[in-house]
Amino acid sequence: MEIQTEKFCENCYYFRQHYYKSKHGKILAVLGDGHCTNGNLTKAVSVKNIIKRRACEYWEAQEPQLTERRESVCNAILKMQKNLDEFLLILKED
Repeated sequence: MEIQTEKFCENCYYFRQHYYKSKHGKILAVLGDGHCTNGNLTKAVSVKNIIKRRACEYWEAQEPQLTERRESVCNAILKMQKNLDEFLLILKED
């Protein structure tokens, strides 16, 4: 995955992309649509920055967020695997 270095809301640590599921089951990003999770900005200011494709003074590189998200997903998958193994044991005992 290529990391953008220009400062736009879309590649900021605090930006959360919005997605939708197509009728064919694909998860797709809604281009230019998302929200800012930085509590220092009002919703109106963050929406304005997103629409105008500019960054605010709180902009931070997105890479730490991507790393945290990957780790979170891996942990969730490992927890799901453990739960599924436990369910399988219960089903085998029945």
